[in-house]
Amino acid sequence: MAVWTVHGEVAATLRTCEPIRVELCWGLGYNVTGMPNLVGHELQADADFTLQTFNPLIQYGCSAQLHFFLCSVYVPMCTEKVAAPIGPCRGLCESVRARCYPVLQGFGFPWPAALNCSKFPLLNNHEHMCMEGPGEVGVPPRTPLVPADIATPSVSRTLTPSRPGGNVASCSRFARASRYVYVNRTRRCNPLCEADILFERKDKEYAQAWLSVLAALCFVSSLLAVLTFVVDSGGGQARFSISGTPPLHFWHCVTI
Repeated sequence: MAVWTVHGEVAATLRTCEPIRVELCWGLGYNVTGMPNLVGHELQADADFTLQTFNPLIQYGCSAQLHFFLCSVYVPMCTEKVAAPIGPCRGLCESVRARCYPVLQGFGFPWPAALNCSKFPLLNNHEHMCMEGPGEVGVPPRTPLVPADIATPSVSRTLTPSRPGGNVASCSRFARASRYVYVNRTRRCNPLCEADILFERKDKEYAQAWLSVLAALCFVSSLLAVLTFVVDSGGGQARFSISGTPPLHFWHCVTI
C-alpha cells in the first residue's frame, strides 16, 4: 500500500498484514504477519510446508528459542506502520545457531542458507526493528541426534518423521496414535507400514491358525468325497452317473 504526500509524491510503501494461519506459529506474542516473508515465500502455505521440515529439530529441543526464531523468519511480525517485515535480531539467530548447528553438523547437515545470521539486524532500534527472543534460560545444550531421527531442514519433505510417535499430537484423535504418521501435503493421518491398526498381531496369528485348520479340514473332506466317487465308479455298477462328476470339479476348486 502506497502513502502519498500532499504534493503527490510517494512517501512510503507499507505492508498489508494478515492473520497468522500457520498453526505452528500461534501463541508466540503476535498474531499478524505479512508476505513475502524473509526467505521470499509469497504464501503462508509455502512457509508452513517448509516449517514442518524443522519439526524433528524443534521436538528434540536443541534450543528453547528455535521455535520462536523459525516463526520470526518464515512468519515474521507485521505492522502496517512499517514497510519491512519484523524478523529476528542477529543475536537471536546466533544463539540458536550455536546450539542447533552442532546437532546438524554432526550428521553432515549444513546450516540453511536462508537462516544466515548476517542478514538479520544487529540491534532492535528505530532504524531496523527486530525481535530479540525469549532467551535460553534453563535449557542446557543437547547431544546430537541419531541419524534416523532428524530431517534435513534445507530440503522440503512430504512426511514428518516416520518412526512411531513421530507426530502423535497431529493424530491424537486415533485410538493408536503412535501407529499413524501425519502427511503435511494432504493434512491427513496415514497408518505406518506394518502397523497393527484394527487388530493386534496375536489376533491376526490366531485367525491365521484357525483358517489354516479349517482349510485343511475342507481339503481332506473334499478329497474323501472324490476318492469315494472314484472307487464307486471303478467296478460293477457305478453309484454315480455322469451327472455325478461335479464333486470332482468342486474338489479341484477347493484345492486351488
